Amino acid sequence: MSDYMDYLGDSYDEESGEFNQERAKNKALNEKEKCNIIICGASGVGKSTLINAIFGKEVVKAGTGKPITQHLEKIIIPEKGICLWDTKGIEAENYQETMTSLKNEFTQAIDNAKDDSDIPHIGWVCIKASSDRIEERDLTLVRLLAERKIPAVVVFTRVIGKAERDFVEKAKLIIDEKYKDFLQGAYISINSVPYEIDEDTTVKAKGLESLIEVTEERFPEGKKSAKNAFLKAQRLEIEKRLVAMKDGARKLVHVASIAAGTAGASPIPGSDAPIIAAIQSTMIYKINTEFELDADSSKMTSILTGVMGVTALAQVGKTIVSNALKFIPGAGTLIGAGISATTAIAITEAVGHAYIAVLEKFFDMEKGEVIFPEESAQIISAFKQMLNYKK
Repeated sequence: MSDYMDYLGDSYDEESGEFNQERAKNKALNEKEKCNIIICGASGVGKSTLINAIFGKEVVKAGTGKPITQHLEKIIIPEKGICLWDTKGIEAENYQETMTSLKNEFTQAIDNAKDDSDIPHIGWVCIKASSDRIEERDLTLVRLLAERKIPAVVVFTRVIGKAERDFVEKAKLIIDEKYKDFLQGAYISINSVPYEIDEDTTVKAKGLESLIEVTEERFPEGKKSAKNAFLKAQRLEIEKRLVAMKDGARKLVHVASIAAGTAGASPIPGSDAPIIAAIQSTMIYKINTEFELDADSSKMTSILTGVMGVTALAQVGKTIVSNALKFIPGAGTLIGAGISATTAIAITEAVGHAYIAVLEKFFDMEKGEVIFPEESAQIISAFKQMLNYKK
């Protein structure tokens, strides 16, 4: 990051000193790490049920569907940093023609992609374990991913009894005849939701955590950002989710601190404070996206105002308020004289890491999300304590 305006984009007007919160929120959401997953399989294999089980209830319903081609649809969930590519219509009677079209459309979609963020990073080939046999289309779907070198996991769905387990073992042998080297044993048997056999017997959901672990392992080294996006979005391995969120947030703090340093090096005395305030506000919005917090809620607005007020940078204008930066050692003497690059970096890092600590404090390990108390004052009090701790 060579310049603070690269960081702020169109959310800050240098001439007026005005900060546009809505643009900052949108920028934060658009720049969130993303993972693209192609979900292959015929209708009825349980793709939607699987997606909702991994990423949260109603995810598919909440996402925005956008047809790519006749046989591919994108389901975009921006707040989770997930884009799902769903195959369509491959159960048709003339599936040979359909599969040929799908292959051509898939290739065209990838070739027309603007960059890596618009290409599938991982593939799940879903096969219903209660099927009579492996269909040719299932093998074709595996080949489709293998030809494009997209790491894949074969997911056997509705594995509820011995018959399904026997099918899985036979199917693995058939698939391995051609794709053993490509798949490298990436087979997972799941039951996405509890399945009631009769009034006395219910098969529990199973295999989902294993799917997360195997999927994580399948990401290549060069796709770390996509892997982190996946781990943040999934809702079953909560410790991994929290770790990925914190790691992502810390990186954002580092980038914001560098941007603040360039503002602190500004040659115009006193001009840096409102810019640094805008940078820190943007940083908070970006951290919120890491933790899937609703930036538009009234509570989040109150929290941002309180956080910025603690550091006396709440007034995003041409002047700053009194008492300044009392929670940052040595910063109080800088008012009116500008903030040095070194101090700007230190302030921003302190604010960012203290805010992450607050989010971790209120993170519910059972629900896998931040649960704030009703009173915003409790949150600001916790922030002050965390910021003091950083002294």
